[in-house]
Amino acid sequence: MSGFEVMGLISATISCIDASAQLYTAIQNTSHLPGAFKDAAQRLPLVKDTLVTIETRLNKTGLDKIANESISIVIKGCKEKAERLADILEQVAAQSEATRIEKYRLAVRRLGKENTVEVLMTGLLEDVHLLAAHDAVRAVGDDKMDELMAAIKELSRVPPSAPAGPVFTYQGVGDQMNNTGSGTQNINKGAGQMNSAGTIYVGLSSSLAY
Repeated sequence: MSGFEVMGLISATISCIDASAQLYTAIQNTSHLPGAFKDAAQRLPLVKDTLVTIETRLNKTGLDKIANESISIVIKGCKEKAERLADILEQVAAQSEATRIEKYRLAVRRLGKENTVEVLMTGLLEDVHLLAAHDAVRAVGDDKMDELMAAIKELSRVPPSAPAGPVFTYQGVGDQMNNTGSGTQNINKGAGQMNSAGTIYVGLSSSLAY
């Protein structure tokens, strides 16, 4: 990959960061929006600022072949995460406010937990930190490097935006009862006696075996 292509990847990543910032602004007032969305969005300016600094630095110094190859691998991963973050936010913004959180969590269950906003943002910060620390770049000072590391640690403590576990959607009427694991489930609907049995046989004549 040429130096020109690397610069193009950096510019494309910055564009995705800008898009994510705009999309977050569009959904930030959504009811019950997980705090991880805000925590991730607050780090977007840090990622963009660092990438712009790296871009400016590389425009001045250029890259030799070896450095170009190693940096291109990292920036490709950075761009991919930025695209996925923008895509997830776009999918959320496209929903009605009432269904945004449910659709987001269903999307994460389909795509994998590595596609939550906090995991993608952490990955972006790690990639940018790695780029900034590269011997051929050295574009930012120690303060900025410390800020990047602090942001990574803070995001690692953010409650997950899509907790593990099944998601149930029910559009009908009446009661819904779910048991997704082992163990006992006792159900008593309304008034009256509740019978607990180890085995229940259902047929023309029902009986209980205790």
